[in-house]
Amino acid sequence: MLETGWSPEQVRRIVTSRPLPDRIRTSVEAIVAARLHAANAYPPPADYPDAAPAWTARPSQAHLADHRPVREALAYRALAECAGCGLPGCAPGENLCPACLGWPLCRACTGPTPRRAHPDSDGRCTTCATASTRQPEGTSA
Repeated sequence: MLETGWSPEQVRRIVTSRPLPDRIRTSVEAIVAARLHAANAYPPPADYPDAAPAWTARPSQAHLADHRPVREALAYRALAECAGCGLPGCAPGENLCPACLGWPLCRACTGPTPRRAHPDSDGRCTTCATASTRQPEGTSA
């Protein structure tokens, strides 16, 4: 990351700015590696004086977003980490992922890794429910 333009301070912030999940299922090293890997998927952020990257910005630094180009703001959107297991992708409005919330597996997903369905749904995940309501291509309503 340093060779591609990240500063040592930016890398340090990626590693240290967010707390570890309450329950660690892998290892601290794996969580840090995942954070670094996710950040390295994007170019280094532009330098702002005393500013953390967008995924670590605190409310007191919110004014910095007004001065970022749209391209940069979109590039640094990151999935929130689950407070339970540390994986990215919390359930909407929650700080835990569907697995940690105990949501049931989707009854319609095919393949080796079915998604989880909201407990109040018809047993299908959002993707499967949306896919079954779309009109097939070439048909009319």
